[in-house]
Amino acid sequence: MTKNSIIILLLMLTNVSFGQVNATENDEDQSSDFIQTEFTDWKSRTYLSISSSFLIDYITSPLAYYNPRETQPSFKYSRAATQSSTTSLYSLGFEARYNILDIQENLAIALSAPVAFGFSTVFASAPEVRGGSGFGTLQIPVLARLYFGAGSTFFAVDDFGINIGAGYEFNKLGVFNLNNDPQSSGVNKGWIMPAITGGVSFIRGISPVEVNIKYGFGPLQDQIIDGEGNRLTSKRTTRATSLKLSLVYPIN
Repeated sequence: MTKNSIIILLLMLTNVSFGQVNATENDEDQSSDFIQTEFTDWKSRTYLSISSSFLIDYITSPLAYYNPRETQPSFKYSRAATQSSTTSLYSLGFEARYNILDIQENLAIALSAPVAFGFSTVFASAPEVRGGSGFGTLQIPVLARLYFGAGSTFFAVDDFGINIGAGYEFNKLGVFNLNNDPQSSGVNKGWIMPAITGGVSFIRGISPVEVNIKYGFGPLQDQIIDGEGNRLTSKRTTRATSLKLSLVYPIN
């Protein structure tokens, strides 16, 4: 092998090595800081948020029956129908979420509890029933959720994300009874029903903001007795429902 050939070979090897080093450095620059943490690492898996909802927060309780004689001894019937509804002018919420599985930087499975209090008054849901009374609503959902993209983990790099989930929620209408009249048992009772949720997240400034919708639904119920204890001329079908549209802002 001639001297010139040796020199050319050395230059080629040097160029290849230099290219490999640059490629490695570029890969390191583009790599994520995502690290799989232990399940009990509360600091890296706990997400706290506040939420607000304007006007789009509707709740209807399940159809129930109560004994009016508990508060009105002279009432003719011992069984009457009750069902309440409310629309909150504004709802304020606090959401605690725990990622039970960080699959990737932009993919996670979590449990969340978006508790919310609504500022509203309670009224009868239909002319055929008696409604409860009081002020304020309380919702305590517990939901299993799947997160994609922005907001999935603290290491998420996407500018947009979605999440879907399902679970159960506790609802209470008329948290504060502003009337001096005692309420019969069975009126304004809290209940639990299934709920589904979905949201989209996008980056606003340096933090993701989520637009979330949640829908709760109970089983279909047939009503044959009205709020006065009389039989209805035709059967009425109803169910418990809730619908909330919220803006969710992370605080950690």
